[in-house]
Amino acid sequence: MILSCPLSAKVRICRLKACAFTLIELLVVIAIIAILAAMLLPALAKAKLKAMQATCLSNQKQLALAWIMYADDNQDRIISTSTPDYNAGVVAWRYDKWDPTKLVIPPGTSPEQKHILELQEAYKEGGLYQYAPNVNVLHCPADRRDNSPVATPNDLKTQASTAPGYFAYGSYTGAGCLNGSDNTASHGQLYKQTDVKHPSGRYVWLEENDPRNENVNSWDQLNFTSPTTSFAGSTLYDSTASWHGNTSTFGWADGHAESHHWIDSINIAYALSMDPGKYFNPGTPTLVNCPNDVGFLVNDYATSQNP
Repeated sequence: MILSCPLSAKVRICRLKACAFTLIELLVVIAIIAILAAMLLPALAKAKLKAMQATCLSNQKQLALAWIMYADDNQDRIISTSTPDYNAGVVAWRYDKWDPTKLVIPPGTSPEQKHILELQEAYKEGGLYQYAPNVNVLHCPADRRDNSPVATPNDLKTQASTAPGYFAYGSYTGAGCLNGSDNTASHGQLYKQTDVKHPSGRYVWLEENDPRNENVNSWDQLNFTSPTTSFAGSTLYDSTASWHGNTSTFGWADGHAESHHWIDSINIAYALSMDPGKYFNPGTPTLVNCPNDVGFLVNDYATSQNP
């Protein structure tokens, strides 16, 4: 019978040492993990951006189809893209005030959530809710204005005068001459769906970055000139947004939604600016300093002169 001899303490310690990492080996492993993380993080950020853009496109699609269905049910009349008070006697896509008898704010609600509930109620009372009955259709998850402070008083119309502006939840605005608030004689309103002669080339909905607060009324361009003059002299007034990595989303009069990539640096800076006083400053995009982006916007802006 052969008796096995237990390993000496010295042998056991040596074996343990052989299985352990040295400090240098541990640092090498940590460095490799850090390099892999640095390689993956941009890809993850890009994937997150794409996911938010997909949600935004879905919202635009729902709003575009709701716009069409409303006209189909109302003898071709298109809904107002302005945002009047709920009791103004105008059927609008949403209002900038809500019926207080229809909304009860739960105790302990945060100022941000109170603002969201108010805007969602203002949308529910509008004419598109029955066709797009999803209150979250108002919000692009990439909209950076939801990081801004809430207005005082906390309503949908109080405007900020200094950066970074006020909290906002509604990311989309309707084009101003589609029964909206842009009533300049040089443009001309459209009131029927069939008045839009190029529906696949005329946007109804777009993302707007108004850092003052919610996007009140429609997306108005008081300086978009006539196509007969090749839109010469056109200047942006209301701002687009650029929440998706120099791109923005649009909902079109034929019901489709798509992303558009901005090219001109002046327009990108304007679209990202959180300065409430950015309008009509030297950095305002024009057809001269932003021929690609402003050119796209004026060519596809529906008016009676550009249907």
